[in-house]
Amino acid sequence: MNKEIKSYMHVALVLDASGSMGSLRSTTIESLKKFFDGLKSEEDKTLLDVWQFDDEVKHLTDSADLNAGAPQTLENYTIGGCTALYDAICTGIDDLGRKFAAMPEADRPDGVIFAILTDGFENASRTFTRKDVKDRIEHQSTKYSWEFRFLAANQDAITTGHDFGLAAESCVTFDASDAGIKAMCCETSAFACGTAAVRRHSRMRRAARTQK
Repeated sequence: MNKEIKSYMHVALVLDASGSMGSLRSTTIESLKKFFDGLKSEEDKTLLDVWQFDDEVKHLTDSADLNAGAPQTLENYTIGGCTALYDAICTGIDDLGRKFAAMPEADRPDGVIFAILTDGFENASRTFTRKDVKDRIEHQSTKYSWEFRFLAANQDAITTGHDFGLAAESCVTFDASDAGIKAMCCETSAFACGTAAVRRHSRMRRAARTQK
């Protein structure tokens, strides 16, 4: 029996760290670690980048290997400030795009899932606009088949996501509570199911690539 062809999936998370997330910090870290642990795969390579944002954007995790364990850098997730959502999304997309562009084509990921998790609306960006977000999402989705997920509380995620050019099925509204965070990260959530689909597509792309 032939061993299943391995793939490389890259997961990126832009994580709200504004003051309103303070009461959810511990549950957010716990739930995300469990979710990341669930992405381990003996057949596949899975790397993770995490950016947190309030008034500023910070790169918390850089290409962490999830097969080696959930990244401990989530413990450095700190809360405070406003919501520079546009700056965070564009910074994450640009950073990741430059990283992949510097790789030989054969080493680039077969699938990318880029998730945005927030409990509020944009109110503090200084560099990028909503149009910049939409343009980048459309470019990466169309040209490189990145999969985007918009996970939002205290708003209609579908309506906000539509402003970014995202389809309804790419958006998840969750309750801004411990239970809401846990439910959003659990295996039956739209977020988790969407990530599993990207894994399957990544394997198919790698298989097609190796057969050429």
